[in-house]
Amino acid sequence: MYNQFTIAIIFYFSKIVSAHNLLGIIPVSPLITNSQYNPYCLMNECCNDEYVKFDRHRLMKNLTENVYGQPLLETALEALTAHFNPYYTSPKPLTLSFHGMTGTGKNFVSNLIADSLFRKGSKSQFVHHFIGRMHFSEVKNVSENIQNLYHWLTNNITQCPTQLFIFDEVDKMVPEIINSIKPLIDYNHQGVAFSQSVFIFLSNIAADIINEHYHDLFISEGKGRDDLKLFDFENLISKGAFNKEGGFFHSDTISNNLIDHYIPFLPLEQKHIVQCIEQEFKLRGVNSPEKKHIDEVMKFIEWGPDESKLFSKTGCKRLGPKVASIVSKWYRHAGHSKDEF
Repeated sequence: MYNQFTIAIIFYFSKIVSAHNLLGIIPVSPLITNSQYNPYCLMNECCNDEYVKFDRHRLMKNLTENVYGQPLLETALEALTAHFNPYYTSPKPLTLSFHGMTGTGKNFVSNLIADSLFRKGSKSQFVHHFIGRMHFSEVKNVSENIQNLYHWLTNNITQCPTQLFIFDEVDKMVPEIINSIKPLIDYNHQGVAFSQSVFIFLSNIAADIINEHYHDLFISEGKGRDDLKLFDFENLISKGAFNKEGGFFHSDTISNNLIDHYIPFLPLEQKHIVQCIEQEFKLRGVNSPEKKHIDEVMKFIEWGPDESKLFSKTGCKRLGPKVASIVSKWYRHAGHSKDEF
């Protein structure tokens, strides 16, 4: 009986084979099929500069305009820029680990990174999104899943050396999964080369540690988030992830220092939630919402910790449906005709 991950692999490769067979193309040489002069690549995504090329300016613009309250993301921007420096060849893939509570932007930023790497963004065939509770949470299938994952990663990397592998909900994975890819993200891996690829791990692991530490720095030392440095958090995050049950529990990827950057996603304050609400209105054609309607959405937000109530307990999550209801009731004319509602 195939599990979901096995079925996904079969479906994926059946699409690849079908596409090549229909066009009479035998995928023997990536250098030929991925050439920018190949007619196939005029209509289909290929592994060339037309479809695969890191755009620093685009990522910087998107992070500045669409992500709120996360100044330490500058590390991700600079890490990606360094990794794709044409004058330097990295000895290993870039590995980023995003940690923080729900609603702080981990998935959103991962998609922005995909948009900066591939013309088709997160819809690119070179972007792979694995979800802990869906693919890798069951101990009974762990051996089969490890084998399938290894084949998935290595087979895709032979099609194009630049790939983005996103492992979401690492806290819901069994530890053996992340340990199994340790050889692939190590320095000078023998065999299939992953050095031009990027691995991003997303989890809520260490979210409490991040929130408490930032709260203490803010209250005790008067440090605002723009005063923070990555070294304020990295050791706390790596130790917390290593010792907490989940995908990173006693992981070789941590003990062997194979995670390049642990990036904390900080809890969001009131001003950041307001920015998120305003953005949700803009997405629905309302560029200047009334303050009373912003305040109406704010009433749904729970704040913590109890003694200070500085941060939203759910970040910017769940704001969209609340804004949508208000837009439907009060702004039916904004950007839409009444017939569309």
